[in-house]
Amino acid sequence: MRKSSEEPKSIEADIESSNSEEQEQDQEQEQEQTEGSDAPQADEPLQDAAAKAEAAQSDDWWSASQQAGDWADPASSDPADDVTPSKEPRTADVYFCGHTTFFPLNRALQVISKEKLTGLLRSFWEQEPIDLLARDGEIIFVSTRDTELYCSETPAPLADLDVVGVARARDQQRETGTPFVLTLTREQSIGRELALELIQQFGQKLFSQLWAAPRVWIMFEKNAELLANAADVPGEPNVRDWALETLRLVENIDETAHFEPASIPAYTKDGFERVQKLKLTPDEAQFASQFNGSRSVQQIAKNLRLDLKSARQMLFRFVALEIVECWPASTAAKPEQQGIFQRFGRKARRDR
Repeated sequence: MRKSSEEPKSIEADIESSNSEEQEQDQEQEQEQTEGSDAPQADEPLQDAAAKAEAAQSDDWWSASQQAGDWADPASSDPADDVTPSKEPRTADVYFCGHTTFFPLNRALQVISKEKLTGLLRSFWEQEPIDLLARDGEIIFVSTRDTELYCSETPAPLADLDVVGVARARDQQRETGTPFVLTLTREQSIGRELALELIQQFGQKLFSQLWAAPRVWIMFEKNAELLANAADVPGEPNVRDWALETLRLVENIDETAHFEPASIPAYTKDGFERVQKLKLTPDEAQFASQFNGSRSVQQIAKNLRLDLKSARQMLFRFVALEIVECWPASTAAKPEQQGIFQRFGRKARRDR
């Protein structure tokens, strides 16, 4: 260690007193020897430099990872956009939300109508979300960004339209959610009356799929700005009958509604009052007249000469509208209970 401490002094002296090429060569040789003998001391600055390099590399790696989050390519940033969209509604904008197991669709529609809400009812399920636009408690239209789910095939009234124009309108629906039929009528490709008819038809068919869906999570966002693109679309004020129309379009209820033949439908607390406000078909009115709290589904179907599948589908509508609730029977379906006057009259006839 003394050598290493003394050699730098001798090197400095040689540098100051030497001006010839030989002395310079000797100096270079001495420096090489000094570096070889002072390896432990030379390693320390190298280790410090390596440590700094590692630190710098570590900092660069951390900065690079942060930049990757901000400047990632669209393919890697799309999933993040789906989870936390930039226009996600604030908590204050959400009027209600919940699962349909605890907050049924019918109740959500009635709240919108009763409170005269304006905004968007979003329904999340196993496919693309379905959006219902409402204004002052009236239903404007139902749409989705999945155009195949909305309308998989070109309807007959639009068969003669320009294919490019229809495709462009469908692309716009994928981006904004605006029904492509509405875009076509604004471009004067189809008449207004036909467009409004198709918008209602497609919207009700789309919404009908939610009634039988096993898991649906709903959220209503109060936002009047959402109506800016639907100012020219009239609303449907009769939400009750609109909901019943969508229920008539439900096809498969086997996965969600299991009504046993022996189960007994009975009116809910407000069910009898609600059913009187609906525009029922003759078959639906006859079916509703059979609810007395004692007749089973099988007995009602027998009385009306309906097959059990048709009876279940019709019962599903009244249950979904919270008009009746179905109670399981502890035993098999029994004959209808007779009133006291009926039993007394039969006994009197036997005595004769």
